[in-house]
Amino acid sequence: MRYSAHILSALCISTLFAFPAAAKNAVMMTLPDKRVAVISEGDLEPASIGSYTVALYKDDGLIDYLGGGIFPRDGSVFDDSGKPRISFADITGDGNPEMIVAKLTAGSGNYLDVDVLKLNDTAVERVLNFSSDTKKDLFIEAKRAFTQENEQINKGTP
Repeated sequence: MRYSAHILSALCISTLFAFPAAAKNAVMMTLPDKRVAVISEGDLEPASIGSYTVALYKDDGLIDYLGGGIFPRDGSVFDDSGKPRISFADITGDGNPEMIVAKLTAGSGNYLDVDVLKLNDTAVERVLNFSSDTKKDLFIEAKRAFTQENEQINKGTP
């Protein structure tokens, strides 16, 4: 009986190591320029803080990797149904839509940490980060924050 318990324990532990940890939320989405992005939160991280990635691919076969980026996360990129809090709009005024990623912070559930990401040919670049709340229009808030940041840069203040 005693040996059976040891064998059973060893079997359970070895089974845990045989299977990798399950990935957290991840979605594949078609971008406005017809490329595909895979958005995911960091594996094994707490739900309320950590990192998220945006990986760019040529198409939905996910074979031709083009580039991507890893960004800090304060809150969840995904809503309760698993849908990412992502929208697209031309924030920088260059004629190309940027990816707006809103992360709902833990706590009251009313605050957003927002990234504006430029989707380049081989990389994803964060051009803006700002705080907002769930009651405000993110497009208007992103344009306002981008304008304020550029005005500060032009005045020479960090």
